[in-house]
Amino acid sequence: MYTYVHPTPIVEPLGGQEGYKLRKKAADIVKKSPATGPQAGSIRQQSYGMLAQIVVARKLGFPKPIPSRVDLGYDFILPSGVKVDVKCRGGEFPFKEKYEGITGPPRDAKHNLFARQVFDDSLKTDIYLMAHLQTTGDGKLPGTPKQRNWNLFICGWVSKERVIKEGVYLPPGSLTERGKRWFTYRAHEIEFYHKHLNGLKRVEDLKKLDPSDVKNDAPDPERLHLTIPDACRILSDMVGRNIVDPSVLKEFKKTMQIEGPHPSVFHSNQYFHLVRYLLAAKMKGINSDILDKLREQFQEETFEGL
Repeated sequence: MYTYVHPTPIVEPLGGQEGYKLRKKAADIVKKSPATGPQAGSIRQQSYGMLAQIVVARKLGFPKPIPSRVDLGYDFILPSGVKVDVKCRGGEFPFKEKYEGITGPPRDAKHNLFARQVFDDSLKTDIYLMAHLQTTGDGKLPGTPKQRNWNLFICGWVSKERVIKEGVYLPPGSLTERGKRWFTYRAHEIEFYHKHLNGLKRVEDLKKLDPSDVKNDAPDPERLHLTIPDACRILSDMVGRNIVDPSVLKEFKKTMQIEGPHPSVFHSNQYFHLVRYLLAAKMKGINSDILDKLREQFQEETFEGL
């Protein structure tokens, strides 16, 4: 039986000679037998996932992942019969539960799953085990034996049912925030926020899961899978469209303890440009006081070289 703990990531170092052996093993498995078809990720994505599978399987005392199970949507089966699909993405930075955005409060970290895999009924997993690989160099496995900044962050688990019912599906072209930058998704994605995962004290505790734990991992409408600034942006837009009353945004910011303005998706320089254009066009309701009010909330930036 599983007992809930906060999803504090468990760090498994994968640098040095020993880590290199595992990284090379993962790269060799994928190179020899890559998954194909519409459900498959890139070779790099597959190698990250295979490395995470190998590390988790070793921690659980399993001899190796089950490559023959890939097409069934899970990587191994726990002693209780619970099917586990390990999901791992990577990047040069370590995983953080919160990170700094452009302005405003810290953002909660999120995980991404390919929607085409989650919504496929033929992929019979019970839970997803979420992980993040901190890479070094060009990020391509296996790297070199001397590289030390390879780390696997094992973040926590969630039932497939809860991802389907609670996660936020975003089609290609959807905008999302990463650190102090914005980018658009190129694939069909599901965003699921890290703080809503079920944590583990040790990787070995995964073996305590049984089918009742999966069943009891029910969707909760009170869990917010958005950053607070994004929620404020959406509410502000709905206020502007007369969908909700301004008091709703005010109450939300009070509840979330948000002080001052929330950051916009657009750069502050675009705000100043628009106001100056409207001033030049002598738009009714626009005067120089608007610029002064704008400066109270935004800072105009100038190019200072590379």
